[in-house]
Amino acid sequence: MAMTKIRGDPIRISLAHPTRHALYSQLSSAPEMSTVQLCKAVGVERYHLYHHLKHLVKVGLIENHRDVGRARWWKCTQQVSLETSAPAASSGATPAWVSNIDPSLREMLEKGATIKMVNLSGNASDSISIKKSLEQLAQDNGLDLDLPFTFIPAAVAVISRSR
Repeated sequence: MAMTKIRGDPIRISLAHPTRHALYSQLSSAPEMSTVQLCKAVGVERYHLYHHLKHLVKVGLIENHRDVGRARWWKCTQQVSLETSAPAASSGATPAWVSNIDPSLREMLEKGATIKMVNLSGNASDSISIKKSLEQLAQDNGLDLDLPFTFIPAAVAVISRSR
């Protein structure tokens, strides 16, 4: 299975997800919102909500703090135009890169799987060793990785199972 690497502005990619877009939109229109308020406003279970909020924190769009008690409060830290980052589904068009994602991967992500990127650093010898390890892993699992001779890995995407 060959996969194409998705590149682009991390903020725009983050906001391309409909749930994250809705969360950011809600937070943009209020000084702060609690986790409970966001759950109700967006209609997402708390576990999935935290997954998306964590992603928005990672790209620097929002932050949270605890007030008195256990409540977490969220607010925007960076204003971004939602017009240019709105999900393509709202315009009826699907972004071109979506067609490059394997259907089984899309299904996993829609069911709550997460992707972690492992950036690889090192010299050419390290990169070749990593490439050989990936090829061996694929072979051991009966997968046809078919990497070209000139392929040099820069990162590895690790995908969790859906919960």
